[in-house]
Amino acid sequence: MRVCLLVAAAMVAILSSPGGADMKLVQDGRTDYCIVLAKDASPSEHWAASELKQFIGEMSGAVIPYAEDSNEAPAHAILLGDSRALQSLGAGIDFDDLGEEGFAIKTVGDRLVIAGGRLRGTMYGVYELLERLGCRFLTDKVNKVPKTRDIFVGTIDITQKPAFEYRDVYIREAMTPNYAARNRGNSYMAKIDKKRGGSIAYYPFVHSFNMLVPLEKYWDSHPEYFSMIEGKRIKDHTQLCMSNPEVLRIATETVMGWMRDKSEAKICSVSQNDWYNNCQCPNCKAIDDEEGSPSGLMLRFVNAIAEQTSKVYPDKLIDTLAYQWTEKPPKVTTKLHPNVRVRLCPIFCCESHAYESCGTKENNDFVENLKEWSKITDQLYIWHYNTSFAHYLNPFPDFWQLMDTAKLYKRYGVKGIFWEGSYPPGGGGEMAYLRSNLLSKITWDPEVDGNAVMREFCDDFYGRSGKYIYEYVQMLLNKVTKDHIHMKIWSTPTEPFLTPEIIAAADKLFDKAEAEAESDEILDRIKHDRIPIQYVKFMQPVMNKQVQGKEADFLKQLDDFVALCRSRGMTHISEWEDLSAYHERTKKAIEGKE
Repeated sequence: MRVCLLVAAAMVAILSSPGGADMKLVQDGRTDYCIVLAKDASPSEHWAASELKQFIGEMSGAVIPYAEDSNEAPAHAILLGDSRALQSLGAGIDFDDLGEEGFAIKTVGDRLVIAGGRLRGTMYGVYELLERLGCRFLTDKVNKVPKTRDIFVGTIDITQKPAFEYRDVYIREAMTPNYAARNRGNSYMAKIDKKRGGSIAYYPFVHSFNMLVPLEKYWDSHPEYFSMIEGKRIKDHTQLCMSNPEVLRIATETVMGWMRDKSEAKICSVSQNDWYNNCQCPNCKAIDDEEGSPSGLMLRFVNAIAEQTSKVYPDKLIDTLAYQWTEKPPKVTTKLHPNVRVRLCPIFCCESHAYESCGTKENNDFVENLKEWSKITDQLYIWHYNTSFAHYLNPFPDFWQLMDTAKLYKRYGVKGIFWEGSYPPGGGGEMAYLRSNLLSKITWDPEVDGNAVMREFCDDFYGRSGKYIYEYVQMLLNKVTKDHIHMKIWSTPTEPFLTPEIIAAADKLFDKAEAEAESDEILDRIKHDRIPIQYVKFMQPVMNKQVQGKEADFLKQLDDFVALCRSRGMTHISEWEDLSAYHERTKKAIEGKE
């Protein structure tokens, strides 16, 4: 593992109390502390112990041994998780209140207690301690680990629980087991294994109508199972006829099979295909009219499925979408089943500004929908977008909006957030590392100072150059905020905030950052995050058809740019276009053949 080692002061101390004695965890590179785990400690508690040993060792050179659990805690012990030794101290930790992911850290005499939910809580507590000691988990391969010979811990007594039960940063750079676990995510997409506490698993994840009642199996014999549009059943881009009792029967049997065969999945998705064309047959339309929205029929459909599946699999959940034609909440004539989760999707919103103050109709409508959905269910999930899906490399100044919206979601009782960003196999989306870090922090605690999180990340990840990267990000945020420029999830290089002045200023900031880079590794990071500005500079004249007479030069630029992206491992320029297709399409545009 590559580790970014930063020199720290000779001593690391956390939460020292005035006049109080510090716990001397490590002195002069040695320790007389041991780690105590219960004999039945969970896999993630064992993993937490190994992580604590590893990072304390990297920091100080000290090797912390293990000690067996017993009815009396050793005098100098780090007690991880519930154990007989912990119980002997009478530390008063309420494990029921902490749940599966909450934790407590406290000093009891010369003992340090880190204990929480067995699933992931104790592990998160260890990462909290390490962060308080100065460690930072910046990327999958880059960590900040201060070097010190002495680690002192002052009096400490804290408790933390996550703001949201489901925390999924769906950005390729965040989708690794180590990164997700260390940054307190529980995304199934990150493939968090059992030793790190696992994750909240879905099967299937979304847009499941074609799997519930397969078109290829039923269309020829039962076209009535599918959407009626303008009096005719349609096969192309169809949905399900949810008022048909046979469709409900088949869909219920399908979900039962998923729950039986995919035992690792906590949630099964019963959700519309990713297009419109909801059924307009007389029965479906009558329910839509009665409920005031097609989401009413959707909720009746998933309710009926959950009613049956909960009898056999009471711990399994059904997930559906409030998306596009189901975003508007229904009047709700039936109560939502407790095993149903609704994921509300602000797909049409402006992403530049705080949703409540933006002023666009789309944002106002979404906030109103959020309010109404929160009255219908206290188990609301969110599917939130944080990139341009048309141009993954396009600058996307949404950071302040993300900070504000996380608070908004918490205020309305949202229980889980899926942050969909740039997710292609090769990664490389605009400011992906910074965005992943911020989203991880605000999903655990929306009240954290997001600007401070970003500034610290920039300083840690880019060293002395971090101030220029931070200034670049703030410049874009100030531009869309002060000039009130709206930006949606299909933004392009010709957006109004990407002015010649902004691009010139960005170039100057990246020039300064490159000039002050402390190492080749940091210089490489800066060059990587400069690629979006290079993309904008290249694409603006192409999109504005300003390349006439300079075709040869632009074709060379195109070849060089695609080669640069490939050298970085990138595979896609947008959600639906890989680099090869982009290369060919842009070549035709330059040559005037498109």
